[in-house]
Amino acid sequence: MNDLATDESFDAQILLCEACGRGFAHMNAYSNHTGSCRQQKKRMASALGSAKEKYRNKKARLEAAMQLHQDELGPQPATAAPTDIAPIPDVINSGPGIAEPACLAGRRPRRENRRLPLRYRTEPAVPPASLPPAVTHSHPPNDSTSPVDATPKRRLLKSPLNVFGLFRQYFSTHFPDHDPDSNTQAADLSDVVADHSTVGPSSPFLPYPNQNAFLLGEWYWNNGLQKTKDGFRKLVDIISAASFNPADVRNIGWDLLHKRLAEPTNSEDIWLDEPDASWKETSITLPIPFDRNTPNPGVQLYTFPPLCHRSIVSILKEKMANPRDFQNFHLEPYELRWRRKDMSDKESTRVHGELYTSPIFLETHEEIQALDGEPGCTLPRVLIGLMFGSDATHLTSFGSASLWPCYMYFGNESKYRRCKPTCNLCNHIAYFRKLPPEFQDFATLHSGNKNPSQAFMTHCQREFFHAQWKVLLDDDFIEAYEHGVVIECCDGIKRRFYLRIFAYSADYPEKVLLTSIRNMGNCPCPRCLTPKDLLDQLGTGRDKNRRVKLARVDNLQHRVKISSSCDIIYIQNRTVNSIFVENILKPESWVPTENAFSHRLSPFGFNLFSIFLVDFMHEFELGVWKKVFIHLLRILECIHGATNKLDQRFRDMPTFGRDSIRRFTNSVSELKKLGARDYENILQCSMPVFEGLLPDEHNQNLMDLLFILAHWHALAKLRQHTELSLDILESVTIQLGQSLRDFEAKTCSAYDTRELKREETARRRHAESAGATNRPNSENAAGALPKVLNLNTYKDHSLGDYVETIRQCGTVDSYSTESMELEHRSPKSRYLRTNRKDFEKQLGSIERRQARIRRIRQKLSSRARETFVHEKAPESSASTYHIGKTQSHPLDLGVFARDYCRDPAAKDFTTKLKEHLFPRVQERLQIAPENLSSDTSVAAQVAQYTILIKNNRVYNHKLARFYHTTYDVRRSEDVVNPNTPHCNVMLLANTEQKDVGSPNWVAEHPFLYGCVLGIYHVNVVYTGPGMIGYEAMRFDFLYVRWFQLDRAQSQARNHRNWASLRLDRLSFPPMNGPGSFGFIDPGLVLRGCHLIPAYSLGRIHLDGIGLSKIAKDSNDWKGYYANRFADRDMAVRYHWGLGIGHIYSHGRNTPPQHPSTTFSAHEPEDPEALPNPSCSTPSNSGFRAEDDDGDKLHGSELDDPDAAPGEAASDEAAPGKVTSAEVASDEVASDEAAFDEAASDEAASERDSLEESSDRDDDTFLELYDTYYSD
Repeated sequence: MNDLATDESFDAQILLCEACGRGFAHMNAYSNHTGSCRQQKKRMASALGSAKEKYRNKKARLEAAMQLHQDELGPQPATAAPTDIAPIPDVINSGPGIAEPACLAGRRPRRENRRLPLRYRTEPAVPPASLPPAVTHSHPPNDSTSPVDATPKRRLLKSPLNVFGLFRQYFSTHFPDHDPDSNTQAADLSDVVADHSTVGPSSPFLPYPNQNAFLLGEWYWNNGLQKTKDGFRKLVDIISAASFNPADVRNIGWDLLHKRLAEPTNSEDIWLDEPDASWKETSITLPIPFDRNTPNPGVQLYTFPPLCHRSIVSILKEKMANPRDFQNFHLEPYELRWRRKDMSDKESTRVHGELYTSPIFLETHEEIQALDGEPGCTLPRVLIGLMFGSDATHLTSFGSASLWPCYMYFGNESKYRRCKPTCNLCNHIAYFRKLPPEFQDFATLHSGNKNPSQAFMTHCQREFFHAQWKVLLDDDFIEAYEHGVVIECCDGIKRRFYLRIFAYSADYPEKVLLTSIRNMGNCPCPRCLTPKDLLDQLGTGRDKNRRVKLARVDNLQHRVKISSSCDIIYIQNRTVNSIFVENILKPESWVPTENAFSHRLSPFGFNLFSIFLVDFMHEFELGVWKKVFIHLLRILECIHGATNKLDQRFRDMPTFGRDSIRRFTNSVSELKKLGARDYENILQCSMPVFEGLLPDEHNQNLMDLLFILAHWHALAKLRQHTELSLDILESVTIQLGQSLRDFEAKTCSAYDTRELKREETARRRHAESAGATNRPNSENAAGALPKVLNLNTYKDHSLGDYVETIRQCGTVDSYSTESMELEHRSPKSRYLRTNRKDFEKQLGSIERRQARIRRIRQKLSSRARETFVHEKAPESSASTYHIGKTQSHPLDLGVFARDYCRDPAAKDFTTKLKEHLFPRVQERLQIAPENLSSDTSVAAQVAQYTILIKNNRVYNHKLARFYHTTYDVRRSEDVVNPNTPHCNVMLLANTEQKDVGSPNWVAEHPFLYGCVLGIYHVNVVYTGPGMIGYEAMRFDFLYVRWFQLDRAQSQARNHRNWASLRLDRLSFPPMNGPGSFGFIDPGLVLRGCHLIPAYSLGRIHLDGIGLSKIAKDSNDWKGYYANRFADRDMAVRYHWGLGIGHIYSHGRNTPPQHPSTTFSAHEPEDPEALPNPSCSTPSNSGFRAEDDDGDKLHGSELDDPDAAPGEAASDEAAPGKVTSAEVASDEVASDEAAFDEAASDEAASERDSLEESSDRDDDTFLELYDTYYSD
């Protein structure tokens, strides 16, 4: 860039600044201007930023290329490192003529990767530790004809522990050589939103003739139907590329090409020499029974429209031939265990999450390994876990077009990948058919022109549905189920795969259809025979015993009953609901339909009722909770004005997270267009909303019930459980059952509840559509009918199965219907590309086109996986926060002090800021303890003239991103913006130490809460003892307004544990108090938090006029509730020590947990010595890291649930307040102790290294000092 320009129209030479355009006649004026021109600085900063970005991208490309090169070479044999290679000499620093650096920064040893003390530390999410090398073994030849060798002895193998204490446990002869977890990258463990970018070299594009044709075809089929700006940009990139030639796409027969892209495979399921599971059509003919009262009794054959389906075995072959899916496919299961830091080397607890780590999967794997096997076959045996799901869905918002898809997942793949639509791991295996309209005419014709009964039509639909499943469970499937199927995987190794069904996700009506039981019969549960009148006994001992003793089993007795009833219908020509059939089947709620799973798989000991697991979304969120919430609305209708208050409070509810708590509708009580996630949010925020709406005698019962419901919801929906958390869930389930019964008996009976207006309207509309003459008088009655809370339902009963289901099959998100509901978007978008006629076949063709295009793209990709790039992410995955680098929004401290001289939030802002920065500067410079002043009364005064703020300015930022590791060892983020409701943060509190100046509640609560008023960074020069130069150092900080725990509420109820059944209530302290405002290091923020106003207490300023413009207190409420149910990670943080990813809580003395939370006898607790809690109290104006790794804790919350956290002994002095010079001096004294510990344990207290700096002489220092303090 040339900053010097000459204007020939002037006699004298004019010096022009290209950045701002100003002209100068003299060189010295131009030189002075170039050093202060803001536009020039911005351009330079932008250029430097672009250069750094290009450097990062180039480095990423080189690393990806190296990784690809290593992958192509394959694993190299381990060789001993040569010992005769001499080290490379340092020719730069070892020469005789090279002197040591003259500046102090060059002589000072650099300390990289300094870490926070353990109690502050948030470890980045990492997968389980890599497995040791597998023992070398030879694979059998492909012909599998070699004689069977002696079976090696199997033994228990344990992998190394990772940083969280997780390790894998195998029962095998050796560690597996195929380890999908070794391919896990940081992006796979992150829930942070990311952008995608892929680039690939040229490669065959068949069936497309060339690259440009493929790119256009990919853009059309796989980039969505509704084109966005991003889609338009991709199209522009294609046609504007230098390699694009219009002749390549001009004369292509696109219709023929698309037809070839969707054409079915040959008889061997091969398409373009690759395994491919194409769609097929199979016609079904069934015998239709007509009873003896019809003109033509007996069986009549009817041929239904063909079923569009795919072969399950062919889908497996296609999966094993896909390198991208194969590398993440778990061929051998393992048991995941957790050894917390306070456990001995022989103790650990089981971790429940994935299906392939569940006990039922491991047991089935052992059964397959114990089979006799095929003669002469020594191939490795692999268990394939199949997970099905089906649900009918509407394809359009208006109209009657619907689809009944059946999906299939492989349980060998991680649930975190299965739930992502972009991974395309959901396999569409069939589009089920319903009874066609022509069947009604057929039945009427053979019934003497009489409409067939509803029981007859329902029976035919069941028969037709199970006939379709018999087609899917074909002979190939049965062969693979019994003997296994041999497949050569993409790694060149042949294996024998055995198919097993572990789960079938469906809502209750579909479960009834699949299990062949009666809808809402005497025994409505598909898993047990509990009578309907005993379904309300949730949590009782008798109910638990009945679930075991009365479990449904597909035994010979059950099959004989079904066979006998079918003979009565098909041979004796009785009606499907005749008294003869009812006497056999009605007591246990069976139906006269031969079940497809029973017919095909019962010879192998398969129990069909075991695969229909719990369904969290339909059974709780859209079941129990929705029912309770609607009945609460009925109760509020009995109280004048209560419903309006409810709607107003939900409208005022602050949001949280990216999508954790969304904004509610204007009128929640109308229940319009509410989905499962809406009811979930209502439950998470229900306690403050309902508080005070009922009289006191019923308000307590309601608050207890809402807390228990939210607590059970948070625990049951966890994506990772341990035996410890399952014990808590089991106790909460017992508590929930009792609370529901108490609420029904005490509160519900006190109100004459009737139908809501929407319920009354729906009842009348349904009665009119069905015909008034055929409906009972109660349905035709005018006015709202009485309504009661009914607990005798299957959905209430199902809550008792969650603990055992999770313990056997993994967590509920692995087999929930939520992922299936999300997959419905795929056929809905494809439907818009069809002609709406016979669309099932067209949907299958579109699915094949998209899958085959993705396969071509994978071949073209230059990397084995996509690289996810997030522009706003931190440079390192270990970073705990990210604040921008811009300095475009400066805040002059002198102007700030003058403008807000009367604002209590601005009082002593600069003074407190320097006091806050003083210990952080000393820690970064690693100043030795002997260089610190021992007189603490002088430290605050020293900070005022040793901390120089460059240009007397701090720089404001709009938002900050805080990265944290969740309980299930995933990486997540919270965005904090002071100008939105997302402005609250939480930190760890010192729960064991309490100094005289700290609030009493600090020793009773594990967290601190603050409202962020501003996000800043400052450039600081330190000139005190231990200084190394005058280069400015950047420090980020947050200016917060602290919350205090509500003492009145805490004294009324014990809020130190979950037994209080209440949320923690907070409030703002008086603004003139010494600890109302303060500064904190962003690195100490744990995560954002959700604070809900205490609506029942009202606002502080009724006139809307506050005291501080900075604090924005005009709309403050008298109290706030810390919502511990905002998300699952937040709930586990309050269950101290149970979150595997919450490493700061492992083995530390903690606030009491749930009273029933105890360790089992085989897992005793012996807490290990760990540091004290990390954070200072809200009375501090600044927070700093303090290394206490040597401190010892005694006892554990799980040993003694009633032990108070403040009872733990501690010999170290508590940190002091820094809001005045006297208290700040005490903090400096504690700094000396902290630095003593840092000197003895350097590795535990490492932090970021100091920026490069150089020495200045005294004259330079005086000039710099005058510049900073000239005003």
